[in-house]
Amino acid sequence: MARQGRSFDKDEIETILALLRSTDLPIAAIAERMGCSRSVVVAMNRKYQVRDYRGRRSTWYTLGNESVDVGVTTRE
Repeated sequence: MARQGRSFDKDEIETILALLRSTDLPIAAIAERMGCSRSVVVAMNRKYQVRDYRGRRSTWYTLGNESVDVGVTTRE
């Protein structure tokens, strides 16, 4: 369960950023795994610009311009 009003140490922030960069886990799954709210993960993603969703929730692009699809078939 998420804890309210706590600060994250450097290791926790790095873990969240690594999960955003290197996995296809949705934000909700990362938040659950790290014991925080989805809004915290979204805020970190926005601050460090790891994933660019471009208005979509099922597909995103990482800084390396690689498209990551979370199981939804998209047409190119």
